[in-house]
Amino acid sequence: MSYFPPALPLVNSASPFPVDALPLIMQNAINYLQDGGKVPTVLAVNAVLAAVSLACHSHINVLNPYTDIEEHCSLNILTLADSGTGKSSVSKQVMKPFDAFRAELAESHRVNQAVWREDYVVWKTSLKALESKLRDTIKKDLCTDEAQAALKSHASIEPRKPLLPTLVYNDTSLAALIAGLNAYPCAGLISDEASNFFDARLKDNLAFYNKAWDGDVYEHNRHQRATQCFKPTLTVSLMLQPSLFFDYMKKDGDKALESGFLSRFLFSNITPNNTLSSCMLSYHYRPDTAYRDESALIYFHDLIGKLLGQQLKKINSGEGKKKVLKLSPEAEAHWETMREHWLAYTLPGCAWSYIKPMVLKASTNALRIAALLNYVGNQEEDIISLNVISQASAIMTWYLNHTAAWFYQFTDEYKFQQDVQILTQWIYHKFRSTNGLPFKKNDVIKYGPNKFRRSERLEPLLNAIMNTGVFTYIVKSPENPAIYITWLMNDGRYMPFYDDKQPPSPQNLA
Repeated sequence: MSYFPPALPLVNSASPFPVDALPLIMQNAINYLQDGGKVPTVLAVNAVLAAVSLACHSHINVLNPYTDIEEHCSLNILTLADSGTGKSSVSKQVMKPFDAFRAELAESHRVNQAVWREDYVVWKTSLKALESKLRDTIKKDLCTDEAQAALKSHASIEPRKPLLPTLVYNDTSLAALIAGLNAYPCAGLISDEASNFFDARLKDNLAFYNKAWDGDVYEHNRHQRATQCFKPTLTVSLMLQPSLFFDYMKKDGDKALESGFLSRFLFSNITPNNTLSSCMLSYHYRPDTAYRDESALIYFHDLIGKLLGQQLKKINSGEGKKKVLKLSPEAEAHWETMREHWLAYTLPGCAWSYIKPMVLKASTNALRIAALLNYVGNQEEDIISLNVISQASAIMTWYLNHTAAWFYQFTDEYKFQQDVQILTQWIYHKFRSTNGLPFKKNDVIKYGPNKFRRSERLEPLLNAIMNTGVFTYIVKSPENPAIYITWLMNDGRYMPFYDDKQPPSPQNLA
């Protein structure tokens, strides 16, 4: 019995992002950032979603129903967009609360450092006195129990040196990132010009980024250096030009795909020819910039600022406990159904067969998106509803379609179709040189494109071309069995053979 995957609302890769699946405060901020259609919707969406992930991931975990394990909610987002689409401008606007928070952290650290120095001086003086007392007790050969207990008790209350964490990394080395996350494990790697990230060194560091996304403990061991062991919570948002990423894929793409590094990203490609149209189809698009709601971004910044303020309290107190969000029974059933549907489309011959590694991570990404949407909508609600997981699933389906559309160019099917087009163009040119007369199939082997001259490669291409009906094989006669290629004329007949006394009438080679 043949198996057909269940119906799934797949969308065209050029379809607008489902902005209405996001909380209203995010929708309004995205609408404002589009600047009346000048900025692509997806660019604004990814910048806002990355900011939400970065602001929330220190506060919440989500319970994965499949593994029954609590997971962080950090997202990896990769945006391909040409220069001039607004990457830097949008990123700067969205990240303003984090810039302000950096200054707030520095001021808080300055105050805490001053207090710590005073407390440490007092504590250190008492420590020296207790050490001296213990030495005197030992010299006098007296019982040291009381002196030792006092020294141990005092040592246990050493003032904790205040931490100045880094929340946002941009152009940084892996060593600096690891050292920073070892000091404070919740941070974001945010870059609107990520060309340096995708350099030759990345292929040797994929394991770290995979562990960070997975939420695993990472041990950094180097010769003659102290081992760094920590559990990172890292939001990653990378923006760069499509051509640069394509170059990276040609050089190191196989390793990036095989390692699972790229499969963890929410991927989108903003093409120049649909930049404006994607904006015009976006949620609540208004061509008149006078309708831009200036308060939309302010409200969004206030939300991010509030979450960062709560994070500052945790930093100062040393508290690391997170709220754990769970799916409702109905939401869990929907999540499992969507997971099965997505996986069905990875079967051989189906729409997502060549992006199966990405689809395998999709249910986890959808779960994280749902947790973030739920927390942004209501910070007091621990249960993720059916509506929220449905919205997250719609968003994830959109990302999967964009992933499939871009990575299709690396499939054997795509390469075969490209070769078919090249050979078809050669055949058209050949007919122009023969004035439309049929020519020998053997001419393709002799004079055709070099890379197609081997019969084992040429035959499948010619078969695909002949199956279109635009061209076909013919022979002159049983006495002359040589195979010729001819073409379909406007009247529905194929161009026949003509002798020198009966030249062909002019025809239009479509």
